[in-house]
Amino acid sequence: MSTLPNPVAISQVDREKLLVLLRDSRERFQASFAGVNDEESRQRPAEGSWSVADCVEHVAAAETFMLRLLQGSRRPRPAGAPNREELFLQRMTDRSIHATSPEGARPTGRFGSLEAAGKQFEAARAETIRFVQETTDDLRATEVTHPHPLFGNVSAYELVIIMARHAERHVLQIDEIKQSPAFLAVKKS
Repeated sequence: MSTLPNPVAISQVDREKLLVLLRDSRERFQASFAGVNDEESRQRPAEGSWSVADCVEHVAAAETFMLRLLQGSRRPRPAGAPNREELFLQRMTDRSIHATSPEGARPTGRFGSLEAAGKQFEAARAETIRFVQETTDDLRATEVTHPHPLFGNVSAYELVIIMARHAERHVLQIDEIKQSPAFLAVKKS
């Protein structure tokens, strides 16, 4: 937990905004792979692309890592640091912008099954929600000490937005995978 002085606590309005984002994206993410069996979950639309299982594993691993950043020590946000909350809210789900996953969040089969990856995501998201519910820190006034691989230094508030929107970005990817001929062929069999 943060050891920073708490001159201003997170407002109830800000807390509720983050909680709505986290809960809504959790439901959409879980619904995106509900009913997908193990064989279907491993189907890749093309060579080198990700499967549903890969996406769920990636989100679970990334969520777990970002949660640790939130729970760890944070530092005061420098005066004049850019506020990119609206940018993250609007652009994080834009699938026309491609990014390479950091090594630690790339799919490796670490959870063994779609179900296990989904459970890891749920555990991490539940803990993230609990963190937002219980923190007294002004999440806009602090930043995590480890730079985001794409966005550099981010406030704790921005990181929670990134976490929520990251899951939603992969909902769109899972929807694309489920419409691919490879997935549909296995679904029919």
